[in-house]
Amino acid sequence: MPGLNDSPEKAEKDYGRIPDRVAWDLPLAEVSTIDSENFQVFRGSQLNAKTSALSRTDELGMYAARYRAGGGENGLHSHPGDSIWLLVSGAATFWAQNSVVIAELQPLDGVMVPNDAKYRFMCTEDSVLLRFSGPPPAPRKSSPA
Repeated sequence: MPGLNDSPEKAEKDYGRIPDRVAWDLPLAEVSTIDSENFQVFRGSQLNAKTSALSRTDELGMYAARYRAGGGENGLHSHPGDSIWLLVSGAATFWAQNSVVIAELQPLDGVMVPNDAKYRFMCTEDSVLLRFSGPPPAPRKSSPA
């Protein structure tokens, strides 16, 4: 599958908290169109990028990610806010800290990852996943030194 994320690392590394700003700031996929009354239409069949922002409002974003077998987000990490991963095709395994298996997903299975929970996943087949998440929280105010 063209445009898949390759990530051969399988060791449990801890990448800490990854701000959702990274995904939230992705431009909407070119195939997304915004029609009247704020409807957004997207054509997933035309996506070629590794990760694409399909739709986004002030409250919710949806992203498509493609991975080769053995790829995924193999480093332990967390995100601010809850998110839901939905496996569209392929197969994937999700782990929490200490290599605890959360789920072994088949098509149309999903997992809800709570706010700041550390997790990682690896696709055991070429896979397509959708991630639904809210906006990143407002920047934290610096406390006086």
